[in-house]
Amino acid sequence: MNVQDTWPGNTPAQTTHSFSILTFQLDGQVYGLPITDIAQIIEMVTLTHLPQAPAAIQGIINLHGKIVPVLDLRLRFGLPAQPYQLHTPIILADLKRQILGLIVDSVEEVLEIAGTDLETSDVILPTELIHAVNGTHPTTYLAGVAKVARRLIPLLKTEAILSQAEQSQLLEQIAGSKVTSSRQQVEERV
Repeated sequence: MNVQDTWPGNTPAQTTHSFSILTFQLDGQVYGLPITDIAQIIEMVTLTHLPQAPAAIQGIINLHGKIVPVLDLRLRFGLPAQPYQLHTPIILADLKRQILGLIVDSVEEVLEIAGTDLETSDVILPTELIHAVNGTHPTTYLAGVAKVARRLIPLLKTEAILSQAEQSQLLEQIAGSKVTSSRQQVEERV
């Protein structure tokens, strides 16, 4: 079952399904992503810079012949940058149109969450309250919060990590980099 089928349209009282999340850390805080959106987890590899990409995009990698953009979630969330290590994990998330690499501090575990242990983002931070405070909604990436034992784990909307405009821009840049790469290979052969 896809986590997006479980929320945000349903309130916790209506949700009886359970779902699995992959938990990871950023700056000491544990977050979760739907396990159904995770393609793979790899260790840090050499990143190729992609000009004019969104600021949090650190580069692209070649994964089994497919070009994959890699985003640093620390930078995306406005956290201070941290140097990458050999074992820094990259979560490969499926955005439906594109695989996206997500650089995180550490990968923790897979947890099974009961639907009744979920609070949706609109219950936690109602839009009216956010607009009354500063007119913006900082919970764009937040699908909800899971209550696990005595911890609260923010659950991220995988598809909202990049806006549709950013996804389209990246797809165009990746297509352009494939053409450039193909031309370079042809020129090297001649």
